Amino acid sequence: MLNVNIGDVVMSTKGRDLNNLYIVYGIKKDYAFLVDGRGKTILNPKKKKFKHFTLTGQNVEALKEKFLANEKVLDSEIRKTISNLNII
Repeated sequence: MLNVNIGDVVMSTKGRDLNNLYIVYGIKKDYAFLVDGRGKTILNPKKKKFKHFTLTGQNVEALKEKFLANEKVLDSEIRKTISNLNII
C-alpha cells in the first residue's frame, strides 16, 4: 500500500485518465480523493483506489495547509500549481 498524504502529487496509471496529474485532496480507507482543477474540482473530486495511481514524489505544502485548515481553495490555484510542476 502506498504512503499517500494530502497534498501529494500523483499520476493516474489506470483508466480513461491515464497519465493525468492530480493532487490528493482527501483520503478514506482504500481510496484517495483527487483534484486537478479542471474536470475534477474541489466540489467534485475523483475517487480513486491507491493501486490505480502512483506518487510522483512531490508534495504541494501550500495547498496541503489550506486543505487541512479547511480554507477556501480555488480550482484555478490547483490548475496553476499542476501546470507549474516539473514532472516528465
